[in-house]
Amino acid sequence: MQDAFVGRGEGRWNWLIEMEFAERAHVLKMLARELGQDTAPAIAELAQHGLDAALAVLAVAVGASVSDAYLRQRALWRAGQSLS
Repeated sequence: MQDAFVGRGEGRWNWLIEMEFAERAHVLKMLARELGQDTAPAIAELAQHGLDAALAVLAVAVGASVSDAYLRQRALWRAGQSLS
């Protein structure tokens, strides 16, 4: 019985990780478009090295920090999700 519970718990954990990655990818795409940048390099960096590396790619491309802009975009995206 415990093995079945652990299996379901792991499945839920994996689902949460996938949802977090999908949210980050979506917000990064929105941010890259807002900044006039190609989305592919940031998404590739997200998949390979995580969010900080992806934001660094965009920051280098635009020559400025993009962390605050990412947080703003994430807040806008989440607000839009709550309306759905």
